[in-house]
Amino acid sequence: MSSIREQIESFGTWITRFDVEGVESGGTYDPSSDQRVCRFIAELRMYKLQSSNGDRPLRILECGSFEGAQTAMLAQAFPHAQIIAVDVRQDSIRKAKFLHSLRTITNIQYLQDDLDNPQFVFAETYDVIFCVGLLYHLRDPARFLARACAAAPFLWVWSLVCTEAEAVVSENGYRGRMLAETPDHPLSGIGSKSFIPTISSLADMLWNAGYQTIELLEKVMTTNGNGPALLLQAQRGSSSFRTT
Repeated sequence: MSSIREQIESFGTWITRFDVEGVESGGTYDPSSDQRVCRFIAELRMYKLQSSNGDRPLRILECGSFEGAQTAMLAQAFPHAQIIAVDVRQDSIRKAKFLHSLRTITNIQYLQDDLDNPQFVFAETYDVIFCVGLLYHLRDPARFLARACAAAPFLWVWSLVCTEAEAVVSENGYRGRMLAETPDHPLSGIGSKSFIPTISSLADMLWNAGYQTIELLEKVMTTNGNGPALLLQAQRGSSSFRTT
């Protein structure tokens, strides 16, 4: 039987850093201090405490689960919830399953689906959709948002956006720019290019999808210089699971 270290190495290069028996393993990304995730967990916990049906187990859809680092945080923060983790790459799902087996996490359902052209993930409904780092890798983000709005009342999303100065493309009335993808890279989209909307066009996409309230939580410049990024929450009605 191979050792845990040998099993880790058998997956090849990791991007996620994780702890195994007190020893750091994997790559360089440490999700434990990622405020995009930590803030979501804090807000959703408070919402459950204040909700009249707070005892009901949540169904959380994570779009673009990658190696499962953020998935593990969600599953451990909400042990009675059902976490549905969706990714397009089978290799990423295999890594996620292995990582979660090391931590004996059992409340995760793994699905392989292309969120640009989903086959089944949006056939079900959820309480909230967690979408961090995926939207700008999609060729048709407006269509994704319409499907997401129909499937869950709440959306938590972090994404790159296009500056107005860089908006040289218009598609279906939405302005933005194209991003050249590298499908062989596990953090890339699987198509040759994706569409990144401007802030105003992203807002229009959300309105047209059916969201009635949009809360901009943060705007930052990415450390790698890829452009500005937004953290926001959208919901179908006037209610919000945010408490602050």
